[in-house]
Amino acid sequence: MYVDLSIPVSRRAPGVEFEQWLHRDGIRHLSRRIRALPGDSRRDRLVNHWRWLTGRRRLRPHDLPDGCFLSNEFYRMSVHQGTHVDAPFHYGPECEGRPAKKVMDLPLEWFRGPGAVLDVRACGNKVTAADVKEALAGSGARVGPGTVVLFRTDSDLRLGTPEYYTRSTAITPGAVDHLLDLGVKVLGTDCWSFDGPARDMVERYYSSGDRDVLWPAHMHGRRREFVQIEGLARLREIPEGPFTFTAFPVALADAGAAWCRAVAETGRAGDGPGPERRP
Repeated sequence: MYVDLSIPVSRRAPGVEFEQWLHRDGIRHLSRRIRALPGDSRRDRLVNHWRWLTGRRRLRPHDLPDGCFLSNEFYRMSVHQGTHVDAPFHYGPECEGRPAKKVMDLPLEWFRGPGAVLDVRACGNKVTAADVKEALAGSGARVGPGTVVLFRTDSDLRLGTPEYYTRSTAITPGAVDHLLDLGVKVLGTDCWSFDGPARDMVERYYSSGDRDVLWPAHMHGRRREFVQIEGLARLREIPEGPFTFTAFPVALADAGAAWCRAVAETGRAGDGPGPERRP
């Protein structure tokens, strides 16, 4: 059985610009594109452009079956939109005194392995090392090198409301350290960020002057190497028992983060792919 742990990127989400060419629009766009095609010489381009201007190299609805070509969609958005992987380069230029890894530097084997869900819903707005120890003991999960640890807060139930961003749970550097000491490299949360509400951090900084309150989990990634997966969903739907977690980041060159499709795969005999689920 597969459980989809990803948040779909909505065309209406804040920060997302979306354009769609539907099938009948595609003829017009294709007709423009064939003025110059990959492999055309400079002379080809000049000749074909002239033919297009004079109408001898244009496509019309009757040239294609049903008067339709192919659809196409264009998204312009941050690599931190939706469910995504944060590479160490996102946290800073260096990690542990060396150039920080970007997305394409991360070993793929880090993103597929045994998963462990830690239920931290009762921890309030902050998860500490003590909370992690208690959650580990309660889950009975064996955590070590290769394990991907996921924090369940059920914040994704607030997706689509302002509270998704204002009531998230912070994972403290101490909580991160406890898991890194066990050999874990990849951590995930069903909150929008590992660091809790941005407004709370900023207000605490201006009231205290303490810069350590600003994005502490992310800044900790400059001192110790680890990967965050943010914006997970439906961790509560993973059945009890062992499961395999997979979330390969999209291969984006020179990026400090990338979108991913996160999935939990249980090993129960006879189970097949389940229905697509949404929060």
